[in-house]
Amino acid sequence: MARWRAEALSRLPDLRRVITSADNIMALWIDLESSFEKAYKAEPRDESSISRIYAFADWCLQARPVPDAAHDPCSAVVVGFYEHIPTFRPARDDMPRWFTYDEVAQNKHVFSYHIGDEAYQELVDYMRKNQRRHLPRARLDREA
Repeated sequence: MARWRAEALSRLPDLRRVITSADNIMALWIDLESSFEKAYKAEPRDESSISRIYAFADWCLQARPVPDAAHDPCSAVVVGFYEHIPTFRPARDDMPRWFTYDEVAQNKHVFSYHIGDEAYQELVDYMRKNQRRHLPRARLDREA
């Protein structure tokens, strides 16, 4: 079993069907984005799922790179997940909790990809104004 799949199953056991049916990690992140949006739309918001998806994203960023983007965890999480977060208003408005101002301000190529330069600048301004909302991931994981 691929390391990314084993890691996803351990962090997101409730999404077993989605994880086991994914052809590669890029396809998985496309499906996880839908689960992420569903967690934000739930009443009440599904903080546990949101936190666990972000935790898997963190793992993907630290995983050993591979040359094929469809199988590279870091490329997959950036293209299949992070680029889309600013397009979904509830998650975009919650970004200060999950990202530092610097993470967003220093990654324009990621966070502006789908929203363009003007909306990206609005996002950076929003992040600057809401920096105090950021909590370290370990603390967020314990609260979920």
